[in-house]
Amino acid sequence: MSDYAMHNRRQMPRQEYFSRSVSPLPANYTVAMMYVPMQNDTSMFDEMQALECGTLFPVLNKPFAGKCCK
Repeated sequence: MSDYAMHNRRQMPRQEYFSRSVSPLPANYTVAMMYVPMQNDTSMFDEMQALECGTLFPVLNKPFAGKCCK
């Protein structure tokens, strides 16, 4: 959102701003169907390791190793 839009949004009451907003969905949208394949790997972390990693499943343990964006 541009600085101009943010400035104008702050000036309008919240209810009025959202009532004027355009819907993010098109008027005639198609409903999608999702497919999630069956998981074959059933290995699991022990309780303490799962708490440290934030997941019970080792295949989902993807620590963030990126850099800060400036």
